[in-house]
Amino acid sequence: MSGHRILFVDDEPHILSGLRRLLRGRAEWSMSYVGGSEEALAMMAVEPFDVVVSDMRMPGMDGGELLAAVRHLYPATSRMILSGHADREAIISAVGPTQQFLAKPCDADLLVGAITRVLAVRDLVTDVRLRGILGDVEALPKPPSVHERMIAVSSCADSSLSDVVAVVESDLALSAEILKLVNSAFFGLSGHVDSVERAAVLLGLDTIHALAISGKVFGVGPLTPQNLDLAQLRRDGMHAAGFARAIAKAEGWPREVVSQAFLAALLRDLGLLVLVANQPMAYDELCAADVDDSRGRRAAELTLFGCTVAEASAYLLGLWGFSQAVIEAMAGQPVDPDDPTATPVALAVAFARRRTVHARVDGGTEGAWLDEERAENWNRWCDATAESAFVG
Repeated sequence: MSGHRILFVDDEPHILSGLRRLLRGRAEWSMSYVGGSEEALAMMAVEPFDVVVSDMRMPGMDGGELLAAVRHLYPATSRMILSGHADREAIISAVGPTQQFLAKPCDADLLVGAITRVLAVRDLVTDVRLRGILGDVEALPKPPSVHERMIAVSSCADSSLSDVVAVVESDLALSAEILKLVNSAFFGLSGHVDSVERAAVLLGLDTIHALAISGKVFGVGPLTPQNLDLAQLRRDGMHAAGFARAIAKAEGWPREVVSQAFLAALLRDLGLLVLVANQPMAYDELCAADVDDSRGRRAAELTLFGCTVAEASAYLLGLWGFSQAVIEAMAGQPVDPDDPTATPVALAVAFARRRTVHARVDGGTEGAWLDEERAENWNRWCDATAESAFVG
């Protein structure tokens, strides 16, 4: 029997029967089907599950309440809502404990793909305690002032989407949360959205207002130590994302790949917010170590946190349903220009991140894909981007 256990919860028997037919032949998973939240929690109290996929509207305890209970009791278990488009208001109330939203009717490939990606990222973080810390995230850490600005802007009758976007883009956590929501399968988009402005347009002011007031997404979240400079983290992410996008565009990569490079560079340090909030003493030791080179930093993160910041970030994005390409480009960071296993996107992300602290970044040895000639081009494109309005 597979070690991966999936629990499906729906009060309509024909839906459960349809799921059984849909997933017939997935011998690598051990799947259970129950008709209500109470039955689901009773089953989970006896044996653990890796993923719970629940309907939203059910009598008694609804799907949002069920996943809130699962988050509290079993934070390492991945949590998904499978619901219809008519349930948008209810889904807003379930945003906090839900990691992914899938729309009914759900294509078999989409459902299988979502579950498969969630199970795959579990290999990035093998420590169950760390999985619980990362899986427990409801709202990412952010300065109280940012949350107050978000409430003020979204509540003002005269505010515009551009006002909301300006607040969201000022904070890495807010940017990640709005991108997570709009990129969920519930919205049925054909490609990933990497622009906060586009995400805000798709959500709309009313939805953003409801989310801000509820605090379930745009809340302050856990506090972070004062020595973690959130503003600098945001600036580094935005600069690196701009560099990565410039490189990808100049290389002539497809639009989807450009988006992947942008998101991986932008959200590369997202996991640091959660790790530091839960392990402040470990972060103090990391700062005291004052490691300059990327390999030394990676080794120190593994020792102090139990995983690297990049692995934690990739794990979070995997739980939230971001594309496998983004996760793969992020998970192994930082990569060396001579690494023969690194993808071009991963190399671009690593290069872009280094450019946020260095005026010039060298390429690999002769014969490497990212050789000195290509690195020189990349440096030139980053220079041009640094002089543009995006970074300036």
